[in-house]
Amino acid sequence: MVKTPQQAMKEAYTQVFSKAILVNADEITTITAHLLKIIFELEENATPNIEKLGRLKYYEAGKAEKAMEVYKEANEKMLDLYNNYCRASSLVFEILEVMMELDETIAEKIAAKLGG
Repeated sequence: MVKTPQQAMKEAYTQVFSKAILVNADEITTITAHLLKIIFELEENATPNIEKLGRLKYYEAGKAEKAMEVYKEANEKMLDLYNNYCRASSLVFEILEVMMELDETIAEKIAAKLGG
């Protein structure tokens, strides 16, 4: 039987923390909130402006034309930053889900901190 990534994570987590799960609900939810703030900031401000900058054709020709390719790469790296924060956020949420499935007390603390 092929395991989903979440099933594999849950199994590994259970093996490692089978005796007790010690987690600070304040800290894990603070991490979650910070990640979401960063993602929102990138979505609302950085990404649209980076895309606008990428469409500008202010340098049309000349000796530095080859060097200007670095500018496009820099814009792409900034967009990669958004993708990396989204991935980090999804991993934190997966960890939260597994933790909440395994420990009802932690689930209650995390849900209370997240407003749910």
